Amino acid sequence: MPWQLAISLSIAANIITSLVTRRYSQKSSAPATFPPAVSYLLGVSPLGIIIGLLLPHHVHWSWLIIGLIVINSSIMAVSNWISFAAVRRLPVAQFQTINQFYVVIVVMLGWVLLKEGLNPMQIIGASLLFIAALVAIRATNTGNNKVHRAVHVKSVILTLAAATTLGIALVTEKAALGHMDIGAYLIFGYSAQTLAMVVLALKDVSRQTLRAFGKNEIKWSAGMGWANAVTGVFYVVAIVGANNISLVTAIASITLPLLALAAYVILKEREDQKLLWVGLSIGFLGLLVSAL
Repeated sequence: MPWQLAISLSIAANIITSLVTRRYSQKSSAPATFPPAVSYLLGVSPLGIIIGLLLPHHVHWSWLIIGLIVINSSIMAVSNWISFAAVRRLPVAQFQTINQFYVVIVVMLGWVLLKEGLNPMQIIGASLLFIAALVAIRATNTGNNKVHRAVHVKSVILTLAAATTLGIALVTEKAALGHMDIGAYLIFGYSAQTLAMVVLALKDVSRQTLRAFGKNEIKWSAGMGWANAVTGVFYVVAIVGANNISLVTAIASITLPLLALAAYVILKEREDQKLLWVGLSIGFLGLLVSAL
């Protein structure tokens, strides 16, 4: 498959995933731990294992790699839980813009922990993403209603927490990939993340919650999981095919404004459009600059 087609399909799948997650989160009455766990159990993990078996999947097993997988899966489970709770509360375009803060976390931790140097463009890009997140935080007009302002603040805090934990998880993922092939990570990493999410969801298991999580919820969760898995698989294909992760990242950054447009048209979400588009533009520029 041409890498240009692969990245195009990854972008489309990413937009669909975000829209499905937003719509599902508004309809779901289940605890926020359930949908991510089921989506990984029925979607992400099975597809990851299938693709992983088709790719080289060697692992240099050691206590270090086991520890990295445990840390990564645990933090990723928490991140997905918080993320689903946050996207229930914020319009999807605003959520995704603020959530780009994870790139800042990855850059900072990669610099400190993985000793990956930063060039001036990456520093500028990370700074623009931070500014974009601040602008997007202001995009929802809560007026003078104290209750609405309190809810908005809590939603923003959840989103920043989701972005922070995602950034930490991705850095541990990068460290783990230094000891295994991509195929092995799709098999063992995704399986460990699924197990961690299921364990986390056990805290909310009761007769009432299980009764509420019916066939319709399972269908939505499975769809969310498969869309998420397809996004990741095509992204990997694009990186391998192009042999240029910076180029692929730069092209993939078009997802942010396209998602905002899709949310405006399909979900009818109407925030403070001037501020939101300013934030989106800054975030888009930040992603492009970071990939140079």
